[in-house]
Amino acid sequence: MNMETLIIDKEKIQELLDNAPAHIVIDDFIGQLIISAKIEKALDQLENGQFLTSEQLDEEIEKW
Repeated sequence: MNMETLIIDKEKIQELLDNAPAHIVIDDFIGQLIISAKIEKALDQLENGQFLTSEQLDEEIEKW
């Protein structure tokens, strides 16, 4: 199992809480936190040029 470190700002957690219903299922909220953190991480990677182009991905797949 691949465990990655995900980081989320307190402000984002507060935003998710503010938009949540008065009673929430903890598993659902944790899932929202994980998805939100993964989206933020992906956007940061995209902004920093840490991604593969379609062509690069095709080349990597051919190596398999």
